[in-house]
Amino acid sequence: MIWYLINTGQFGYSQPEETYLEDTYDLTAGCPTCENGKALKNAFRFRSEPKAKHSQFLGLNWVFDEVFVREVVKNVFEEHRITGVDFVRRVRHKTGEALDTIYHMRVGTILPPALRTDGLRTEKCEMPKDPVMIKFLKANGSRLVKGPLCGSVKFNYPQGNENQIIMHASAFVSSPDIVRMHEWFGSGGSAGYVIESRTLLFG
Repeated sequence: MIWYLINTGQFGYSQPEETYLEDTYDLTAGCPTCENGKALKNAFRFRSEPKAKHSQFLGLNWVFDEVFVREVVKNVFEEHRITGVDFVRRVRHKTGEALDTIYHMRVGTILPPALRTDGLRTEKCEMPKDPVMIKFLKANGSRLVKGPLCGSVKFNYPQGNENQIIMHASAFVSSPDIVRMHEWFGSGGSAGYVIESRTLLFG
């Protein structure tokens, strides 16, 4: 059985842009600096209905581990009894009213640790060692030099010809059709899970 990563394009920003992170996530569940361990606490809020009418899978800028879908996707998934997901309406920021065309595809299952880490680039939540970088980050008011610094590690997404994400097959035994990885991925002050799905979704 082959599994695929689910990626989307980014359309718009979670609202309100200046405080969406604190408003949407419980940062006390993880690290407020690197975002490892953050937990969703409130609904994502959209400025308006996404205008990418021909895109059935959508993402938000700055949010790399949540997938939003249109009703046609929800209907197909439910028709084929795809497991591991729930579909939740999301809201318009100014009014709090549910959006007409968008559902949040919530993935409920997190795999046990299973990533083969050899060859993958990592980042540790610690003070940068390069004085030039520290000066640059301080000049921009970055939280990466303000702390707290938790010392946890996340993986960079592979780029180009770099080693790809490889998992131990045993983690997928008896798992639903769509899952999240246990490990955190990202860079700097951004971190998220990786969502994976079986080929049967597309076969």
